Amino acid sequence: MEFGYIVAGFVVGLLVGLTGVGGGSLMTPILVLFFHIKPALAVGTDLLYASVTKSAGIFAHGKLGKY
Repeated sequence: MEFGYIVAGFVVGLLVGLTGVGGGSLMTPILVLFFHIKPALAVGTDLLYASVTKSAGIFAHGKLGKY
């Protein structure tokens, strides 16, 4: 694994924690511009990750009886 991916993930995680902006809106351009990943792959990966994490949130809130 490249060290640049780790640094990018840390920076995006820090910015998400500080600002509340979605990680995909920050990480996708970084993957395309700095790591030269095809845009369709970068967006598709973000959508897949978001769907998995949001599904886990749905089940967690459902288990607590929230909505």
